[in-house]
Amino acid sequence: MSRVNTVVLPQIGNIQLLIQSKREIRAHPAYAQMESESNEWWYWNRVWHSEVALSEWLIQEFYPTKLRGKTILELGCGTGLAGIVCARLGGVPTFSDIVPMVMDSVKESCGLNEITDYQTLILDWSHPKARPGAYDMVLGSEIFYDVNFLDDLRELLKRALVANGRGVFCDPNRVGFDSLQECFSQDFQMTIQTHTVHWPQRRVAQSPQKEVFIYELLRR
Repeated sequence: MSRVNTVVLPQIGNIQLLIQSKREIRAHPAYAQMESESNEWWYWNRVWHSEVALSEWLIQEFYPTKLRGKTILELGCGTGLAGIVCARLGGVPTFSDIVPMVMDSVKESCGLNEITDYQTLILDWSHPKARPGAYDMVLGSEIFYDVNFLDDLRELLKRALVANGRGVFCDPNRVGFDSLQECFSQDFQMTIQTHTVHWPQRRVAQSPQKEVFIYELLRR
């Protein structure tokens, strides 16, 4: 059975996310049409601490409504937490992922959080002709996990960001700073900052601390 997870964020408060069960995912008609690795529930159907950290950073930078009217694309959106936060901050998010079933959960989660102004998009960023549109900001958490994908992401960002747009990404430095600099430095100015997140959130004992990194990419 599906369940609803609640993530508590500073200033914004509770965000409710629909989490589908492994049984529901495997029973979905779209599952058999996708590669097993792309569909496994532990990749996209969970709340990653990096997405919580990215959401906290967005609130820190743009609260209360500094994203009003801005268009935001979330890559590999998973539960859609960061995109929902952007909507709470006034933005218009487009949730994208390669797995079609993700969008079922995201739509339910948007309903739970009374988010109505949003778009969904099935997007394979490795496809050279993928043109998702033009956005003020492109977000992603835990998508820099394989150096073989970095060139594809760079080219997608060049197509997806408007002039003076920015990309903002978060992870625990899975591929190394040198690999990111080598890939993005020619086309983007990169800044890196640390962020400490408490995850998982617990009511009784203090949540464990995890350090992640926020990468900002600005077009040169």
